[in-house]
Amino acid sequence: AAGPYLEHAPTTPEGIAAWGVLKRAAGQVRAGIGGVYALDFGAVLLLADAMGALSPLLVEILPEIEPIIVRAYARDSD
Repeated sequence: AAGPYLEHAPTTPEGIAAWGVLKRAAGQVRAGIGGVYALDFGAVLLLADAMGALSPLLVEILPEIEPIIVRAYARDSD
């Protein structure tokens, strides 16, 4: 059986482009003394635009993926 990475991999050009942006946006976060608390949406969208990958899909998934990324930073800091 395919693992979760293959099973949930993007298959559309728009999805593949959005995934490319998210992989490159690791440092585009808002952080304070308590650590990372949010994605810097402005920076992520500028990166996407520079990559030619700005799309309605990316704009739609950013709020959905943000808590997952923030939790990953928190987990990595433990």
